[in-house]
Amino acid sequence: MDAPFLWVCRNLFGIELSRTYDIERINLFLQQTTTKICVPKVLSKGLIDGRQFVIVEKVKGSPLDFLNKPAEMMKEFGRSIGEIHAREFYECGAPNGSFRYSLRDFPQKLTNAIRNLSSRYYLSNEAVTKMTEYYCSLASKLPVPKSASYIMLDMDPRQFLADEELVRAIVDTEAYVLGPREFELSALECSLDQFGADNFITGYSSVLPFPDLAPVRDVYRFMFYLMEIKGPSVDYDNWSSFPHYFSKLGTIAE
Repeated sequence: MDAPFLWVCRNLFGIELSRTYDIERINLFLQQTTTKICVPKVLSKGLIDGRQFVIVEKVKGSPLDFLNKPAEMMKEFGRSIGEIHAREFYECGAPNGSFRYSLRDFPQKLTNAIRNLSSRYYLSNEAVTKMTEYYCSLASKLPVPKSASYIMLDMDPRQFLADEELVRAIVDTEAYVLGPREFELSALECSLDQFGADNFITGYSSVLPFPDLAPVRDVYRFMFYLMEIKGPSVDYDNWSSFPHYFSKLGTIAE
C-alpha cells in the first residue's frame, strides 16, 4: 500500500513521483519565475531498469530550519514564494497537464481525500475516525479557491538550502503541483516563528496580497497530519497546536 503522501500526490493532484522526467518541466518553470532562489538545472535524463532518473546540477548551501533567521533572509524568501504564487492558474492538478480539474471541484475532492485517507490508513486510530466526518463537513464548505499556483505539497525547510544571509536553493521539486497557495502557506506557517512569519509576510506582500488563512487553516492542518508531511511520529495534537503566526499582522484577505 502506498504511503498517505503518495496517495494524495496521485489521487488529489494526479502526479506520480516515479515520473522523474517531470522535474525538468517544474524546474524550468521555477527558474523563470523566481529570481532569488536557485533551482537546479537538469543536466541529463535516462532509464535504469525501466525507471526514470535525472541528474541535476549541484547547488550551494547548507540545510536549514526557519527559526531565528535574519529578517532579510525571511523577507527575500517571502518575495520568492510570492513570485511563484503570482503566476496564476485556473485548474488544480499536475503541472504536466495529465490530470486537471476545475477550482470549484477542489473542496469536494479534498473532502473525498480526507475520507479515503482515514479509511485506508487510520481505521485503527480512534481519534482520527472520530474527527473524520467533522473535517469532511468543514472541507466540503471551504470557499472555492480564487486561483491555483505552483505549490510544494511537502513544504518544509528541509527542501531548501541557505547560507548565513539568504535561502539560496530549492533542492527537492518533485512534489510540486497546481493547487491553492493557501495550502502551501498553511504548511509553511507550522515551520516558522513569529519573527520569521512577520518578515516573510512583508516580503510576500511586496509581490502579492497575503491571503487570509483562517477559513482553511484547520482543515489543511488535519490534511497535513493525514499526509504525514512531517513524518508519522508527529500526531494531530502537534499539528493543531502550532501557533497561527500568519494571523498576527492583520493579513490582507483577497
